[in-house]
Amino acid sequence: MRLSEIIAHCDMLKPNTYSFSQKKNWIMNIESDIRDYCTLYSHQKSDKKFLNEENPDLILDECKEDIYLYYLISMIDLSNQEYSHYNNSVSFFNSIYSDWKKEYRRAHCPECDIVIKV
Repeated sequence: MRLSEIIAHCDMLKPNTYSFSQKKNWIMNIESDIRDYCTLYSHQKSDKKFLNEENPDLILDECKEDIYLYYLISMIDLSNQEYSHYNNSVSFFNSIYSDWKKEYRRAHCPECDIVIKV
């Protein structure tokens, strides 16, 4: 899934006046958090090369697109000072993001180097 697809979908759902670059910055914030979380459960270092790309591929697939969408919608609501809308959209975001984190952690348990001798 590409960044421009998420932004286009968001603009269709929630018309706004924010520039592509501002929405890109918001998405890059959550993408960095997602990638950092993924590295907690692997021995790989977080790759930040995507930050320099104009239209990068995002790490999550289409079935997890709502994480990006609700984050973007909540940032738009916050920037518009629509706090009741923000409270709703950030609640949706927090719920689906938390669910994704739990699912990811269950599927990617860290390897354990501890040996217990009895």
